[in-house]
Amino acid sequence: MKVVLDTDIASCLSKINGFEIVFKLFSNSKFFIPTRVFEELKEAEELGFRFVGTIFSLLGDKIEITSLNEEEMRDYEGITRIGKFGYGEKACIAICRNREDFILLSNDGYVNKKSRELGIGVYNLEDLLSFAIEEGVVKSEVELEVLMNKIENSDRVRIRDKDYLRSKIKREK
Repeated sequence: MKVVLDTDIASCLSKINGFEIVFKLFSNSKFFIPTRVFEELKEAEELGFRFVGTIFSLLGDKIEITSLNEEEMRDYEGITRIGKFGYGEKACIAICRNREDFILLSNDGYVNKKSRELGIGVYNLEDLLSFAIEEGVVKSEVELEVLMNKIENSDRVRIRDKDYLRSKIKREK
């Protein structure tokens, strides 16, 4: 399996130092960001956001930058007719639609909904936390609470289904 990350989830994982969780969950996978996502991250760096340093430190070693091929470029242009996406999101969707065995990590609700409609496997942060509990990567209630607090405080993302995640970790014990 191959995993493509869009800008919002890569940013959040960087802010909470959460890449190790994803690398453990998808331990036999290769990780990619499209050139468009890299460009969005470079813009954030130029604006003074330091969290991108974590992502950039993983490039080449753990995460590869990938360009769109000709077919994906045509699809990229057509994706605008499907919905309103950012440049990086369109690139991620084009890759997942045109390459075999790719899943998308995105925390954008609209992107997730549309991706699922297109038959793309997609995980958001809550999905990743749930999967981490199932796989024993997140082992305790305290660890889960720390992660949820980091996500909400560092990235201003609200985790809607905290009670479900809390009950799930109790069941997995």
